[in-house]
Amino acid sequence: MASLLFAKSVPTSFPHKYRFHVSQELVRSITDPHDSDITIHHVWIPVAEFKREMLPDDINPRAHEEMTGRIPQVIERSLIENPTEFHLLNRGELILAETCRYDNNNKVLEITIASKEDGGLADGGTTDRVLALAQQAAGRRNSTFTEEQVSESLKTAFVHIEVISGNVREKLVRLAGARNTSNQVKEFALENLGGGFDWLKKVISQSSLASRIRYRENDPEDVDVRTVLALLTMFHHKWAEDSKDPLIAYTSKGGILKYYRDPEWLPGYQALSPVVVDILRLYDFIHQEFAAQYQKYNLEANDSGSKFGRRREVIYKGGSSFKLPLTGGETKYMVPDGWLYPVLASLRMLLKSTPNKPLKWATDPFKYFEEHGSELVGIVVEQSQALGYNPNAVGKSRPLWSNLRKTVELERMKIDQSS
Repeated sequence: MASLLFAKSVPTSFPHKYRFHVSQELVRSITDPHDSDITIHHVWIPVAEFKREMLPDDINPRAHEEMTGRIPQVIERSLIENPTEFHLLNRGELILAETCRYDNNNKVLEITIASKEDGGLADGGTTDRVLALAQQAAGRRNSTFTEEQVSESLKTAFVHIEVISGNVREKLVRLAGARNTSNQVKEFALENLGGGFDWLKKVISQSSLASRIRYRENDPEDVDVRTVLALLTMFHHKWAEDSKDPLIAYTSKGGILKYYRDPEWLPGYQALSPVVVDILRLYDFIHQEFAAQYQKYNLEANDSGSKFGRRREVIYKGGSSFKLPLTGGETKYMVPDGWLYPVLASLRMLLKSTPNKPLKWATDPFKYFEEHGSELVGIVVEQSQALGYNPNAVGKSRPLWSNLRKTVELERMKIDQSS
């Protein structure tokens, strides 16, 4: 199956009622045995009836706008080739709703979604997209199914829908996480579902980086939020308090979320709000300026040295450029994170904290790197040589992180004395 791009026709106003015609014998409902405010409906709806209107899927930890790979193909093939068994072969969809009622007289199932944040499609998004696209199967280029096959399948197949309605808001994150286990949902997607990144989204949404950060699995943006958290972690005030360097940001980017979720650490992340965008831009700025600072370092050391693009730690793209995912900037040199992270982390010494006032820079960090970056770059490349030109070993070198931090700390003292 070719890559499928799907534009959802989700209602723009809520609460919204979804109505589906379904036979009474295909509807079963029970009251939750532990919570009388929750009702569970199991419904088998004809595919031709169900696919008419799209449900919001904001509460789904995964995005399903672009579907490629094996799973959508398997679902589509099952629908077309085994329509009478589709409801048995496919586990169906889970909908969280404010209310769900069945009208016996009109044979109509009515599902009410209060808002995109409180209800909608929590699991089964890929199935939902395949069903919505099924009518187009015969018309798609390279489709293996005829229009007649598709039409007949849509008349025959049923899809299993489970609707949990009532007071489900407090269970929303647990439900979405537990049901999305066929391809384990990453923790950062669940953190986003629980609203844990709302403050960060608000800060970034006001910048040019707004369209570049990915908060859910499978969303199209280039940079997932764990990279953002890793960069911010290096500027957290706890490192200074504990007299440590934040190597964890480089050595275990996937483990950063445990720090973010720690009640003792979260306020420190939020305190970075005034400088979040600066930190993210600074990461790419250092990347773009690294080659120039390397050249400056060689001139200051009166050493011709290796050309930057010929160093084995660096990837050089002569005729074209690499595009940096955070800012969209370009560079001919791909510098390893084992070099970039320690340098960026050292600039946390330029942050100025004043009680009851927003965090700010003691001096412009971009200008600082333009003026003093050669010294920091020199420390990195010399350590890289000592460690066998291994950028990963450089990124894990505690002496390097400490040396860079102390270098910037010394310059910061000079800045404070002159102000």
